[in-house]
Amino acid sequence: MQIELLDTFLDLIETRNFNRTADRLGITQSTVSSRIRALEGLLGKQLFIRSKSGTEPTVAGLRLVEHARALRLGWLDARREIQGVGKFENHIRIGIHPDVYQRVLQGWLEWVRVTMPKLAIYVEVDYSNQMIQDLTTGSLDLAVLYSPQHYPDMHYEQIAQERFVMVSTRGVSLKGVVPSDYIRAHYSVLFDRAHKQMLPELEHGPVSTGHGGAIVYLLKNQGGTAFVTEAVAKMLSLEGVAEPVADAPSISQPIYSAVHVRNKHSHTHARLLKGLKLLTG
Repeated sequence: MQIELLDTFLDLIETRNFNRTADRLGITQSTVSSRIRALEGLLGKQLFIRSKSGTEPTVAGLRLVEHARALRLGWLDARREIQGVGKFENHIRIGIHPDVYQRVLQGWLEWVRVTMPKLAIYVEVDYSNQMIQDLTTGSLDLAVLYSPQHYPDMHYEQIAQERFVMVSTRGVSLKGVVPSDYIRAHYSVLFDRAHKQMLPELEHGPVSTGHGGAIVYLLKNQGGTAFVTEAVAKMLSLEGVAEPVADAPSISQPIYSAVHVRNKHSHTHARLLKGLKLLTG
């Protein structure tokens, strides 16, 4: 089976729109339709129902989702393994939280390439819950995340501390921040708890997101006030986009590494974690 069929199916599951999937994959709408028909023909089941109100997956389509993801992951893993034959002695898959990847990759990846030249790394950017599931199933070997979940077979270590600060494009003090102009960030459970305790008056605004990149986009394009990491705050200040709200509280967030216990004593994992602590902390 062509892997493009699975890619198209999974994208359509997300968009629920043939035209949007075509745009995202850089193909025509008719190609999307033909790929879905081909996949339906292979399975002998209708996967989507199209109507005036939109596109919705059938029961068969919903049941296929996890299998399609597993098949696609297996194919990618196989392709990486085969392409790496003779080039690398070991391969490792690392997941990194979206708001941490720049901090982690900036110095650590170069350190890995210099000190462990025979190690090939696949980096995936994802959220804590999914990464922990992937560590459990073996789809990931190591993760860097905000919110550990205490599964019996998971081992966590704090490797760094993140600090979130409030910035604004309005040049206001904390008293001047109003909910209607506030972008409520949701970085982690710990962040949410601290925010609710410190700033209950800003808990319920019109816009909220758990993605730091989306917050930066909104600040640049529509303005407002929001919490961002210290590194992002410095960047926005240098670009003249936003300035810290001087009298606002900051919120600290530990950054953790996570490995399954089956890899806890691996020499490769130990070296990678040593570099993470050295260069990320």
